[in-house]
Amino acid sequence: MISFILTLKRLLSAVYRIMKEKAFKSLLVSLALILLSGTLFYKQVEGWSLLDSFYFAFVSLIPTSVSTGFVPQADLSKWFTMIYLVVGVGVMLMILIMIGFAVVNFEKSEQEEFKQKIIDKVD
Repeated sequence: MISFILTLKRLLSAVYRIMKEKAFKSLLVSLALILLSGTLFYKQVEGWSLLDSFYFAFVSLIPTSVSTGFVPQADLSKWFTMIYLVVGVGVMLMILIMIGFAVVNFEKSEQEEFKQKIIDKVD
């Protein structure tokens, strides 16, 4: 449990730092618009509930093998889904990669601070 809390702290600290970058903010806005478009499309065309539509739109963009139990039936939905996934997965992966780099950089900065404290104590 302690390990989980420490990992969560590092993740949240890294995300807090990266939120100051324009590129990350732009990607988050892009992701929000992509999710909104997917949610509204599936609600309108497939007739799914708002929650089911958002769930399908979100889980489809996560690079895992989670099965939603939903399958687009209309031909238009199938075409939309193919384009939606190409665009959305790219944006989602860019966000995840940026968060990963932020975590690594955060850990490096913590190590440097720790080394500096040790050097200061020795001097």
